[in-house]
Amino acid sequence: MNLSTEVERLFTPARRPGRVGAEVELIPVTDTASPRPVDPRVLAAGFDPAFVATAVPSFEPGGQLELSPAPRPSVDALVGDLRAMLRRATELASARGIRLETVGVNSYHGSAEVPLRAPSPRYLAMQEAFDEIGPAGRRMMRLTASLQIAVDLLPGLAGREQWLVATLAGPPLAAAFDTSDGERTRIWQGVDLRRTGYDGRHFDIADPVGAYQAFATAAPRLPIPETADPGYHLSTLFPPVRPRGGYLEIRYLDAQPLWRVGDAIATVTTLLCDTRARRAALDLLVPRAADQDRAWSEAAAGHSPESRELLSIAGSTLAVGGVS
Repeated sequence: MNLSTEVERLFTPARRPGRVGAEVELIPVTDTASPRPVDPRVLAAGFDPAFVATAVPSFEPGGQLELSPAPRPSVDALVGDLRAMLRRATELASARGIRLETVGVNSYHGSAEVPLRAPSPRYLAMQEAFDEIGPAGRRMMRLTASLQIAVDLLPGLAGREQWLVATLAGPPLAAAFDTSDGERTRIWQGVDLRRTGYDGRHFDIADPVGAYQAFATAAPRLPIPETADPGYHLSTLFPPVRPRGGYLEIRYLDAQPLWRVGDAIATVTTLLCDTRARRAALDLLVPRAADQDRAWSEAAAGHSPESRELLSIAGSTLAVGGVS
């Protein structure tokens, strides 16, 4: 399968749309006056079979804990699952003297203090490639945490609108749900724009698929054999929104405290899945579609002129019985 065909597959709509999913990342540190980094093996040793089966825990390159429950048919069902999992994760960590930080960036340590916990060929190659650009790659891999939301892609015009809203809403929603004073967004801007698209280079309002294909073609392949496979190469790209074949992966939100996880998921899902909210968001966002670089710079500075209005659109829809 060639790259063009694989990119087109990524934009294929869901067969039975309606699900929503999330991956929650948390930063483990010792629960001490001067927190230290935590070896993932120490935390994983306390996981019980029920937690593993439902939360599907894994660890990111810097030891960040990631919980990846199965998608659910509604926001309410997903948020209920996540709240139970996060409480259980907190209990399991606490029993081992570990605190789970729900923030976008580890504020206690620098990248030199946090080793690469998963030195696989993929991560070693990524680190080497990012090092050629500057220090932001190591900081992203070792110190950042996010709330990633997955929304089923609708067929036809509705799916195209979803992609537009998900992408254009990135800067204002990143600012609205910022837990790191814009630092996580600034880090992503400094990693490698050829691979992250945090200047909008992966996006074109007139030709979304063609623009994403051009982005994927221009991104350098990691020096490992797996990237000869176009699908694997696409998995090494990290734009703010990533098409995954049947769903969109929204990647630009900082990790959220427990009390705000539900708000973030409901906001994103409403803006993408409720027709009225989606089109109101487009009316707001399309006039600035050509200046994504500036929009992301505003988000990195901790503000965006559209943030409040987007939250209002989602909130008003939810108040009258929108996406559940």
